[in-house]
Parts: sequence; C-alpha cells; structure tokens
Amino acid sequence: MAVLIYVAVGDSLTVGVGAWPGSGLVPQYRALASKAANAYVESINFGKAGATTGDILRLVKSSPRLRFMLVRADIITLTAGGNDLIRAAKQFARKPDPHVFPEALRECREHYAEIVNTIRTLKASHGNRYIIRAADLYNPYPKVPEAALWVQRFNRHIDSLQCGNFKMALVYGQFLGREPEMLSADGLHPNKQGYRTIAEQMNRLGYRPLL
Repeated sequence: MAVLIYVAVGDSLTVGVGAWPGSGLVPQYRALASKAANAYVESINFGKAGATTGDILRLVKSSPRLRFMLVRADIITLTAGGNDLIRAAKQFARKPDPHVFPEALRECREHYAEIVNTIRTLKASHGNRYIIRAADLYNPYPKVPEAALWVQRFNRHIDSLQCGNFKMALVYGQFLGREPEMLSADGLHPNKQGYRTIAEQMNRLGYRPLL
C-alpha cells in the first residue's frame, strides 16, 4: 500500500481543542484522505493552541523540523486566523476602537499570504505533486455584528489565495445558525461534529494534482 505524508500546520483547530483525542480535525481528515487515496496516510501535527497567524508564520520560517517535513509532505492542511480575530474582538469589547478590526485584518492577511507563499517556496523544487488544504473561518460570535463582518472579509482574502495546489474548504456557511451543535462547551472550538464537518469539506475539495 502506498504511503502519503500529511503535515498539519495551524492553531487550536489543528490541535483539536474541544474534541476528544482522535476526533479532532487532523485524525478525521487523515482517515478520509486515506480512504480516498487508498493509501496509508502518516500524519504529523504541528498545531499550537492559541497561535496567531504571526506565530504560525514564525514557526514555518524558523522550525527546521517543520520545514523538513513540509518539503516531504504530500498533503498539508492549514488552520489560521481565528485567534487574530478573537483577540481583536476581545480588545474591541474592552474598548470599542474602530481601528481594531481593520488593523487585525491587515496583519492577518499579510501573515496568511506569507505562510502560503513560504510553503510554496519550500515545495518549488519538488514538483507539483502535493496539495495544501485550508478552511475558512466560522464565526464563534454570531451575535456580534462586527465579528461576522470581519470574519467574512478575512474569508474573502483566503479565497483570493486559491490557486492550483491550494484550495479552501467552505466552513463558514456550514456553522452559520448551527453553532450549538457544532461547537464544544467553550463556545469557541468545534466539537467532534464540528471537526467532522471541516474534515468533510476539505475532503470534498479532492486530491488533485496529488492523485
């Protein structure tokens, strides 16, 4: 049986916070990818709870082990941006400043684009037989109008980065109005069903040009 290397990079969603061990995003997507490819998929998880896009960018640029594994990877997943906007929402709640969300979005967009470009650069000398799969952001604050607005703006930016090997799973609409059944007790992170939904959306993107 063929073996595929799957490297997961990102924040608490990559870690699987909010779900029991084995039911987070990475193990669920790994199982779906293994079935789709009819191959054994070995996963290596570089998730870091609480990581912002800036934190993830620094990791991608400076971690020798992560960079080595990214070069080898057939499948790469990325979750990033949620903590940037959560931090901005908390800051806004303490002191309503109209500049908080625009500044957070600007930094988030710059960091996210650089994360993707850094991975592409690492992979450039190894052909195109790999995929990067990301997920857009759901809104953990559905009752806060400002949050919904800025989550959607960030998602449009991720969408604009889609090209060739990099595709984005549409998660926002899957969670909208279904937060109680999709989120864990903390009201921020997905539960098993939420992670299952994200994994399924990634799986629906297919595996070309890998397969």
